[in-house]
Amino acid sequence: MTINISKDVERSINAAVQSGRFLSADDAVTAAWNAFIREQPQGERLVPQPDMANAEASQQAKPIWERIQDLTADVPDEEWDKLPTDLAEQHDHYLYGTPKRQPR
Repeated sequence: MTINISKDVERSINAAVQSGRFLSADDAVTAAWNAFIREQPQGERLVPQPDMANAEASQQAKPIWERIQDLTADVPDEEWDKLPTDLAEQHDHYLYGTPKRQPR
């Protein structure tokens, strides 16, 4: 399938891929289409919705990093910026309230 888009849209998609938000232009376009479909009223769905068994099997076939990207694609950058810079190192402190460990 070939899709013709404006140069502005192409530059925007390429910028999103370059930023690391998407692995490829195909992933960016797929995410945009899925967002468009989700916004359609239930009675006006453009494509049939997969049954749960097929959707679950499809989801399980994806590598974990792609599943995480799908789940976090709509999180704005400002929200990611709010996370502490030592979150991975001090996760026990942030999750359970234990004292912070000394840096190594």
